[in-house]
Amino acid sequence: MRFAEFFAGVGLVREGLEGSGWQCVWANDISADKMSTYVENYGDDHFHLEDIWKVAAEPDGILPKNVFLYTASFPCTDLSVAGARAGLAGAESGTLNAVLKILEQKKLVNDLPKVVMLENVSGFLTSHGGKDVAQTVKVLSELGFVIDIIELDAALFTPQSRPRVFLIAVEEAIATRLMHVKKADNLFDSWWQKFDEQPKLRSAKLKKLIASHEDLNWGLLDIPLPEPRTATLTDIIEHDIPDDSSLWWSDDRKNHLFAQMNPVHQAKLQAMMDNRFFSYGTVFRRMRAGVSMAELRTDGIAGCLRTPRGGSSKQILVRAGNGGWGVRLLTPREYARLQGVRDSFVLPKNVNKGYFAMGDAVCVPAIEHLSKYALTPIYKFSQAS
Repeated sequence: MRFAEFFAGVGLVREGLEGSGWQCVWANDISADKMSTYVENYGDDHFHLEDIWKVAAEPDGILPKNVFLYTASFPCTDLSVAGARAGLAGAESGTLNAVLKILEQKKLVNDLPKVVMLENVSGFLTSHGGKDVAQTVKVLSELGFVIDIIELDAALFTPQSRPRVFLIAVEEAIATRLMHVKKADNLFDSWWQKFDEQPKLRSAKLKKLIASHEDLNWGLLDIPLPEPRTATLTDIIEHDIPDDSSLWWSDDRKNHLFAQMNPVHQAKLQAMMDNRFFSYGTVFRRMRAGVSMAELRTDGIAGCLRTPRGGSSKQILVRAGNGGWGVRLLTPREYARLQGVRDSFVLPKNVNKGYFAMGDAVCVPAIEHLSKYALTPIYKFSQAS
């Protein structure tokens, strides 16, 4: 089961696929720092450090042939609510167009992958009123794929709120025998009813998007919800960090954070301190009406990890109980655990590079779930038929 990984980052898509037998035969990213971490964990025999547009200019001389699966976790910068929402017209998220160009050229030489999986933030569904994702599906439909879109939140697997969209495009010859494919003349047949079986995996806004573009090649894969998550924030904490570590904030810095909380969040913190045991929460700073506010989350789940492009983008950990409280940043290893990454995974020695490595990566168990119930079954079906 051979796959190629575009926008590979530090290799967490690979991390999620290898356990079920997938073999990465080619990986690409433009970041030398991310490549360094990738190579540290997987070796350098197939990593191609290059701008994706340069790969798209001559893919036949760079990409290996007969690859079953292409994956692409393309940049979310222009799709995220934290960005300017330029969508696929943006310089970074627009690099998806390079992947589509590669696929178009691969079709000309009869070397298309059988499956393509794209991953990005939920904003992919709403960018430019849904036009960006619809145009992507249109291109893939014209290339002969049937497309399913699955919405998975990392919180289903790990204690991190991280909603993501996974677009899975399957070669039509395989899809018509394996997937629930929309009939050309009737969008609202029994195929449509399948949406209501897993509403957490396919939202109402996705149904609306499909209804607005019923001429495209839509299909559904049988993907179940995972078993209920049991891990909480407490389970990923590095509990061996001593109380006198320099990682814990000073009283002045701590009190400044408290002053940035509104009374509701201050009351949450006081309730934590009143407990006879330690409990944990995370704080994320957000701009509210032009003012930086600190928002405390105490439901056992961390907020969505981000790359540390500014101090406010780093997740802050609060430990409180027995009448007191402490504050520090989550560590890169804790970031990794929130992404479902094994502790033996080698992280960069530089702390900020560690945050970058994990902040814009994918949740490994989410990839494992899609591999188990979609990607691997598609491969096995294609080989048996």
